[in-house]
Amino acid sequence: MALVNFHVVPLWRSLFRGASGPVGPKFWRTGIAFLGVYVVFDAMMEWHEFDRLGITLWSPDNGLCLVLLIESVAFAPFVLLGAVLTDIFIDGVRCSVYVTLAAELMLTIVYVSLALFLRDYLKFDIRQSRLSDVVTLLIFIPSGTVLSSSLYCGVLYLGSALSADKLFVAMGHFWIGDTLGMITVVPAVTSVFALLSKPRWRWSAYTSFSLSVFLLGTSVGFAALIGIGDRLYYLFYLLFLPIIWVAMREGYAGVALALVTVQLALAGITVFVGYDIKDFAILQLLMLVLSITGLLLGAVTTERLNAALLLREQQTELARMADFARVGAMGMELAHEISQPLSTVTTYLHAARRLLQSSVASEPVMDALIKAEAEAHRAREVLERIRDFVSNGNLDLQALDLPALAEKIAALCRQEATSRGIRIENESIRPIPVVKADRVQIEQVLNNLVANAIDAASERSDARGHVILRVAARDGAVIMQVEDNGPGVAPELAARIFDAYQTTKPRGMGLGLPLSLRIVQRHAGRLWWEPNRPEGARFVVALPIDGSSENAA
Repeated sequence: MALVNFHVVPLWRSLFRGASGPVGPKFWRTGIAFLGVYVVFDAMMEWHEFDRLGITLWSPDNGLCLVLLIESVAFAPFVLLGAVLTDIFIDGVRCSVYVTLAAELMLTIVYVSLALFLRDYLKFDIRQSRLSDVVTLLIFIPSGTVLSSSLYCGVLYLGSALSADKLFVAMGHFWIGDTLGMITVVPAVTSVFALLSKPRWRWSAYTSFSLSVFLLGTSVGFAALIGIGDRLYYLFYLLFLPIIWVAMREGYAGVALALVTVQLALAGITVFVGYDIKDFAILQLLMLVLSITGLLLGAVTTERLNAALLLREQQTELARMADFARVGAMGMELAHEISQPLSTVTTYLHAARRLLQSSVASEPVMDALIKAEAEAHRAREVLERIRDFVSNGNLDLQALDLPALAEKIAALCRQEATSRGIRIENESIRPIPVVKADRVQIEQVLNNLVANAIDAASERSDARGHVILRVAARDGAVIMQVEDNGPGVAPELAARIFDAYQTTKPRGMGLGLPLSLRIVQRHAGRLWWEPNRPEGARFVVALPIDGSSENAA
């Protein structure tokens, strides 16, 4: 029994995924909204109904049914309910309620099967405009509608609602309407998803020009089609030009919406002009060819644009890697060239201190020389650690007291912060264990973060800027936070703030944060940022307490 449940439960969840629960409010809202749109679609196409049997030459309502069932077949009762109610109360089909119910039930079963086949077996994704999904749609929708038209008309025939001499004509009409309804509505829904997924879609002059040419070409095509008598159907091919235009410029999403527009215009114009059902059937066959052509061309265009975008991203990444390589080589050369002069400076300072010790010297001079010597040693250590870092050298891991390090950085930066009207504070929640880390590199990371915070807080116009350093132990790691009350991270930099050469400083190189991130990652730690409410930004460094016995990749 356990084996049966293991397989049945996942299958059941797979069938009803996306339904938000059969009793959830989202499920019911979606179902009720579907019924409303379904009624509108059905009423629009009542003009071209075949023999009052609910068969039309364009069935956008059935396309909407497939969209909903691909999302979740739990909506099948809504599909059946909508079809039965519209047949009885809107279309006024001339067959019994039992025959209507049987025909629509058979149709719903076919749609559910088609939706499951597309979604679960062929992995069709209604939110994607991949070329493979478009080809799948254009192959299996016409095949599936052959079955739906056969079963639906077969039930009507067996129920004596459809005569034998009209059976195949009705099947043909049903197949055209069902196929076109799905081939136009499903891509249009995909286009809506694509537009909604864009974070900042704006109406551009490029899009306006595309739309203007499309509307002009479509108007000329319809004018020629209905303005010249004798039902010259070959003039319909004039509509291929604006559709090809949109497909080449706007891709799959644009052409899908364009096809729905042409189809709506075609349905309305044929009613206005007075085309009979036979003429409309011929035009709908041409519309089917137009739809397949436009969707394939649009999908290929979108695929090509996506490939070009991916290529540009890869080229940008390669360029960034080359920049990193150049920065690394520059760092090694810089460390090599400056290390020797600093060593000489240290020697001279040491000698000066020895000379002053042998004579009478003021205490401030001695103190300044001692500090200069210490800072020269520190600068040399920094350069040597940078050389090791850019050449993938080993970390000099040692026990490190991070609260003491934070106090040191705060003290070093306090004078600079005070001169710019910034208050700098240091908070530590003890006890805090020591961590195994490279002192020089972690010192550089913290110094860089504090310097950035001071720069950000100094942008305030009210001289109330402050920077806070916090150190605490949490979840097996020591957390260091540097927060400010400046303007925060610019939205255009939020997603790529740790990328190289990303900076808003007039003279900044945009290398501080990327190098800091690399240092922290080599210590098996994490570095991230988060908004500081109500204003400012907070940068957080998390270093594992047990350290890292080996360099992180």
